[in-house]
Amino acid sequence: MVRQKASTTKRAATSGSPDKPRRRARVPAAKEHPSLHTVHQIKEVGKQTHLRVAKTRETYSRHVRRARSWLQVYSDPGFRNAFERVPNQCSDKALALYLSWRGFQENCSQSTIDGIRAAFKMLWDEADGATFRRDWHHNDTRHRWEGNPVRSAEVNDVVASIRHKVSSEGAERTHSGAMKKEYMDRILTWSESRCPLDFPLEYIRLAMMGFQALSLGQSLSKNAKLMATRHLQHLACGAIAFTLWTRNYELVKLKRGDINLDKTVIDGVSYFEIHLKNRKGWQRKLDKGMRESDLRSNHYRIYPRPDMGRACDSFLRLLIWMKWVEYVHLGRPMAEDDFLFPAIGANGVLQPGEPLSHDMVQKWIDEAVAGAGIPGTFSTHCYRRGGAQYRFMFAPVGQRWTLARVRWWGGWAEGKHRDTLMRYLLDELHCYENDHSDALGPVVKIVLKGPWDIGQSLLVGGRVVNSSQEAGVAWWRVKEYREKT
Repeated sequence: MVRQKASTTKRAATSGSPDKPRRRARVPAAKEHPSLHTVHQIKEVGKQTHLRVAKTRETYSRHVRRARSWLQVYSDPGFRNAFERVPNQCSDKALALYLSWRGFQENCSQSTIDGIRAAFKMLWDEADGATFRRDWHHNDTRHRWEGNPVRSAEVNDVVASIRHKVSSEGAERTHSGAMKKEYMDRILTWSESRCPLDFPLEYIRLAMMGFQALSLGQSLSKNAKLMATRHLQHLACGAIAFTLWTRNYELVKLKRGDINLDKTVIDGVSYFEIHLKNRKGWQRKLDKGMRESDLRSNHYRIYPRPDMGRACDSFLRLLIWMKWVEYVHLGRPMAEDDFLFPAIGANGVLQPGEPLSHDMVQKWIDEAVAGAGIPGTFSTHCYRRGGAQYRFMFAPVGQRWTLARVRWWGGWAEGKHRDTLMRYLLDELHCYENDHSDALGPVVKIVLKGPWDIGQSLLVGGRVVNSSQEAGVAWWRVKEYREKT
């Protein structure tokens, strides 16, 4: 009671104390309002920057530029201007004709046709506010065409016809094989047989030690220098893609500023950190609101791994490539805006401001697998598939990753169905389990005691698979997964 009374007295004295004058509320200074033109510019810049990711806008712009150039051979001015930002009465007909040419004459894929359609839909949806966001129709009152030409009946019919054509042809899907670790080793052996890398490595070592080494131009011919550059870049691209499971556009968009090569040491081991800013789905994570656990979901620490062999040691491969670029080509440290894997000109000159093209990466893969005698078809996606399968199934015992770690490292969305991810990892076994073509064949009863029961055979979905170590590990991991789920 005494304590409560004292507290009440103190509050009363404070509130009524004449010695402490009340502070005047601060009146915020009047801010100068920007003009409507300035606010409009801010709105447009914000939409251009954040409404769609930069890669999407770049792809769409390329589709529109190509379509506009296609129209320039025609004399009708209304037809030639049909693909401008503001559509005219010929826009729907011109787009239908262009899509027909690309789909029926040039036999473009369905994804290309869909990309062209989406590019023009975005172009006219964003023109003049929301003026052209409705269905394409003729306004009899105003005597003009309104809406988005992409939403016209003629364009819809052409797109549907192309889709039916692609489906009826039944083109075989080119499914990329997985780039296995042993394939990586064979490609390295092939590269060294075509271009001995001892001299370039010795040159880099002497340059890093501060020796005034002999000028490389006096030691290597122009062709030999170009050959060494291409092989070193290809080996570095493959090692990074195999380790980080990158898609091709994620890989070639990497810049020097995305690599932290500070001499950070943890438990006596140095590492470098890579930030995949262009990881697929990253923009959607930002839109949904990132959790604290997502803040580093596209940051990867890469350590020296001599146990992985020289072909898959991404720390070694990337370090060699960067030093080769700096000492041999640029004569300076790489700038933060320089692409990590820049394009190479026909004369062997690196273009640090231009990324390596998809076609060049695919060309190197084709040459390497053919030279190394590796069977199968491999696209730029082969490293992502092969790296994921290695870590989940084929890594040494004790180094295999859980499905949760695989999902995190590959940047797969949490909502992706588990069976979808398992099919991605166990593609060959999934094919066996879903192939019922020999269901009427004689049933062979085979007992498999365990995943390493070499010499036995595994009966899976009607097919007999030799129980090599690879099949045994796959069998064991599937058994583990199904018991948990």
